[in-house]
Amino acid sequence: MKSGCGVYSNDNCGDKADWSSPRIYVVWPNATVPFYINPEHFDHYQALTIMSALTSFAYQTCLKFAPSLTAPKDGAHVMVFENPHGVRKCVLDTEGHPRDDAHRVILGYDCLKSPNIDMVLMRALGFPFEHNRSIRDDHIQVLFENIETSKFNLFLF
Repeated sequence: MKSGCGVYSNDNCGDKADWSSPRIYVVWPNATVPFYINPEHFDHYQALTIMSALTSFAYQTCLKFAPSLTAPKDGAHVMVFENPHGVRKCVLDTEGHPRDDAHRVILGYDCLKSPNIDMVLMRALGFPFEHNRSIRDDHIQVLFENIETSKFNLFLF
């Protein structure tokens, strides 16, 4: 990736996202992702775990992560790590992200370890799952009739 690494989101976010529409790229200027860890949702140790994962990710990629010490204001383009309902399991948001607002990443407490946190982070940044690669069908046959309707969009390119 080059400077200004892009992250996609759907133009039409929310419950009625149109996954057949082309993806819109969100650019993090200078490949720097500002982030905020909600202190009401994560204790000090959990926040350090998230920061450690971000540091490891930055070391292996062109991305840089810059902490925001205050809660983002409306319209701020910041990745926000939160868990407002105290869920334990990993939650992957497949609805996309708005281009001009915070990217909200729900991190369940069971996700605060590798490889789960890495998977959620990569998905939040716009990286597709391996089973979404364009060469997938050269190697496996996906039986779409066996996929739950709510998970179908995870198997589209």
